[in-house]
Amino acid sequence: MSQTEDRNERPQLGSPLWWYIWGVVTAAAVVTSVVIGGLRGEYLSELGSSPAFWLVALPMAVTALRPVVPKGRSGDGTFALVVFLFALLMHFGLRPVVLLCVVTMFVRGALYRQALHRNLFNVAQHVLTLLAAWAVLRAFSINPSVAHPWAFHEPQINFVELAAVLLAGLAYLVVNNGSVYVAVAMLERQSLWRIVRDDARHLTVVGVAMVSLAPLVLVVMVHLWPFVPLFYPALVSLYHNATLSVAREHDALHDSLTGLGNRELLHREGSKALEAITRQGDGVAIFMLDLDKFKDVNDTLGHSAGDRLLQVVTERLAAAVRPDDVVARLGGDEFVVIVHEVPDAATARVAAVRLLDRVNGTCEIDGASIVVAASLGVAVGPAHGVEFDALLRRADRAMYIAKSSGCGVAVFDPRRDEEWRHTSVDLDASVEDVSMPRAERSG
Repeated sequence: MSQTEDRNERPQLGSPLWWYIWGVVTAAAVVTSVVIGGLRGEYLSELGSSPAFWLVALPMAVTALRPVVPKGRSGDGTFALVVFLFALLMHFGLRPVVLLCVVTMFVRGALYRQALHRNLFNVAQHVLTLLAAWAVLRAFSINPSVAHPWAFHEPQINFVELAAVLLAGLAYLVVNNGSVYVAVAMLERQSLWRIVRDDARHLTVVGVAMVSLAPLVLVVMVHLWPFVPLFYPALVSLYHNATLSVAREHDALHDSLTGLGNRELLHREGSKALEAITRQGDGVAIFMLDLDKFKDVNDTLGHSAGDRLLQVVTERLAAAVRPDDVVARLGGDEFVVIVHEVPDAATARVAAVRLLDRVNGTCEIDGASIVVAASLGVAVGPAHGVEFDALLRRADRAMYIAKSSGCGVAVFDPRRDEEWRHTSVDLDASVEDVSMPRAERSG
């Protein structure tokens, strides 16, 4: 199931995600009814007579209804909402912006056939975001309306107003992104911190840039409104370049076939985990997993079937680990799992057996029934070492012991490892470099 389909799936009644979504929707519904209740035709007519409003409102609606998303990149692409909504909020106040946002987001959800709960949540998320930014402005006595628009005082810079705008922009980013992060953390069962950390660069490059542009749009709206369209190509170019830059960084750290972390990300996370245990006094387990008879699948069904099998294993691994654990692919049919908060080898072995039970089993690929079986080696830090490379090699050796003995799971044992090394010198020489493609190694 794709991520999009997951997010369109209705949350289970009574689950934390269900309560969160409908709590946000209820709060936003109350805010919307208070803010736009009692609107009159004269008010809308006065708002519609402003050319600056339409030059900002129309591109906002267009980018919401026709999002700009580079090929191969996920996301809704509604980046211009940040610039234009924030600029309209500062100039015309909360009421017209909430009205415009609600209508636009509802239409967008209907056009893209979003599930009702997701459509309502998207609308609610933006309403509460606008409320938070407006509350900051209001705290600085900035309370614009259609009848009394606000703009920066002239000719001298008012640093209090500048601080108000910056803090309102910060509130916009925190509430807008934070509300989504919490929902994604609940949906995907990941830690909130990891989601924030993974998106930090994209948020900094794109989000901060967009919020920073909003005051400039405001100044042009007030003094040179015919020049507002000059922002359009600049925004599209900025978003494309920033998003592609983040995508390139992501690709450099992830495996293209499975989407799992690659060797570089694995080393980064493993080293970080081992540094943490020296402070917390806990342990970290390294699982090295290798598929049995993977070469036979490639030889009999073709490499496309082998690739699909690797994706199936990836899905099973991702479903079996905890949110803070790390799953990576070294290459070929070798996977590594970093498991946090493992006090000793016995606990690690129990976790490894459970993980292997989730991975092993049958699956259907191209009409053929394939039995998935794997061997798994375990090394635990700091008991078996405090350097990640050493732990990885020891987990690899334990995996080969599990494979050769047919026991499924083996924990690194220095005594057994010494004996195994003396009787398997050639094999040991091949496993010292864990980057060697699986096709060139023992089946």
